[in-house]
Amino acid sequence: MSTSDDQSKRVFISYRRDDSKYQARMIYQSFASVLPSQQLFMDVNSIRPGEDFVEILQGWVDSCDILLALIGPSWMNITDPRTGRRRLDNPYDFVRIEIGEALRRGIPVVPVLLDGTAMPGSDELPDDLKKLPRRQAEFVEYRTFDHDVQRLIAKLMPARAPQTGSVGYTPSGNTNVHVPPAGVQALKPAPESGDIFTDIEGVTPEMVVVPAGEFLMGSPDNEGDRYNDEGPQHTVTISQPFAVGRYPIIFDEWDKALDLGFGGPKLKDIFGRDRQPVINVSWDEAKAYADWLANYSGKPYRLLTEAEWEYACRAGSVTRFSFGDAESELGQYAWYSSNAGWETHPVGAKKPNAFGLYDMHGNVWEWVNDWYGVYQSGPQTDPQGPNTGRSRVYRGGSWDLGARSLRSAGRSDVGPGIRSDNLGFRLARTYD
Repeated sequence: MSTSDDQSKRVFISYRRDDSKYQARMIYQSFASVLPSQQLFMDVNSIRPGEDFVEILQGWVDSCDILLALIGPSWMNITDPRTGRRRLDNPYDFVRIEIGEALRRGIPVVPVLLDGTAMPGSDELPDDLKKLPRRQAEFVEYRTFDHDVQRLIAKLMPARAPQTGSVGYTPSGNTNVHVPPAGVQALKPAPESGDIFTDIEGVTPEMVVVPAGEFLMGSPDNEGDRYNDEGPQHTVTISQPFAVGRYPIIFDEWDKALDLGFGGPKLKDIFGRDRQPVINVSWDEAKAYADWLANYSGKPYRLLTEAEWEYACRAGSVTRFSFGDAESELGQYAWYSSNAGWETHPVGAKKPNAFGLYDMHGNVWEWVNDWYGVYQSGPQTDPQGPNTGRSRVYRGGSWDLGARSLRSAGRSDVGPGIRSDNLGFRLARTYD
């Protein structure tokens, strides 16, 4: 391929904002280092004020020479909030139109699989996209972004490929694009209980490594203040180490995500913001935040399963609370109806449990990933809970409740769209 051929190439970057807008912006800027702006298109950012978006989009789809289809973890299954239907099943979906037209024209369509995302199967795609899995894919990972995009540019336009180390960019103005900071702390190869890290300072929460292990989930029949849905008590094995938020998610973290482009609501605070745990957040919104943070950071953030939550809360204990059975000691570890003054409090003010986790008892209830259901008897390994249900589980008790609800085995549930001033959440992160 000659230099003149490369100079005339028009590249179209197709992506979903809810799935990969930050990676898309980074890739756009990397290609902009080797291509004139008039040869590079990425939705509205390439359209001048006052121009017709639909007409310009259609013109680019009809005339581009290469289409990059960025595919992240949520690309295939994002739904339209108005209809509840998968966007890919809508024939007027822009991403579907972009890729479908490029496939019809027979130009190079490059699936760019982000952060380990698997190629969709033909049976999972609408008819006009079924040929997409037959196109040779490229892979771009968060950790090796510069190298991966340099490789992609070199393959598509070798005469224009940048020199080693030149791919990537430093954002300026209000681009709201993440560039990994220097010196991000990494997990140790052999993690131990209590190791603490933060992936992106000021954005991702402080995490504590929790070791693999085994515990008795639920409460014994003779435990004081026991509820019937806490049994049968059964052995659960957590097969792999994982990381747990040192604290519940706080307003500072939620508000920072909003500033960076997270599409969640501005949560209503009653007792203060800053380091107060978030409240008035539904399960749906907590899950959306976890998904956004995973996409933004390139790390597998998520809600804890119910089994993981109780394992993390107990921290090796078999008593009513993580520190023992005595309610007289509860005030050292938890904000609840006896000491909270009917409001939440900044996280981390009480003692942590043996894993180094704060506020596992009290302050705010914490959403977990599971649908509510009856426990199964017998040993289980990494249980995920029921596949479907009407309500989601939350754990840990809160500022407005008594000691009974704060026990390690205590559980409750409500519909995933419900908000409450005593409901927050904590994140997990799969260990890598």
